[in-house]
Amino acid sequence: MRVPIGCARYSVSLRKPLGIVLEQDNKSGNIFVAEVKPDGSAARDGKISVGDQLIATSGVIYTTESDYGGATVKGGQQVVRLRVQGETFKTVSAAIGSHPGHMPVQLEFQRCDPAALAAEGGTTGK
Repeated sequence: MRVPIGCARYSVSLRKPLGIVLEQDNKSGNIFVAEVKPDGSAARDGKISVGDQLIATSGVIYTTESDYGGATVKGGQQVVRLRVQGETFKTVSAAIGSHPGHMPVQLEFQRCDPAALAAEGGTTGK
């Protein structure tokens, strides 16, 4: 995926709770940071800002499932990268939520300069 002129991409690795509120723009379908919680993981990291667009997230897939006396145990964790463009907010939330507490979530964001985008005729979707 091409990075638009006036935009920069960056990645962060955060433990849950992430300390951010994400919202999906109804018109574009893009997912943006609506809030960074002051004492959360994202604020401590310092890179994420309100208005940044989520490009991708990691998700955990369990490749095995065993039944032990009525208790189902999942194993064989595989971390995958999910590009969020075209995905529902529910799917993106599920991917983020699939991480066990000890495993950090990998998030990729895009931050754009509105003036540069306007000059190029582009939009962030907000």
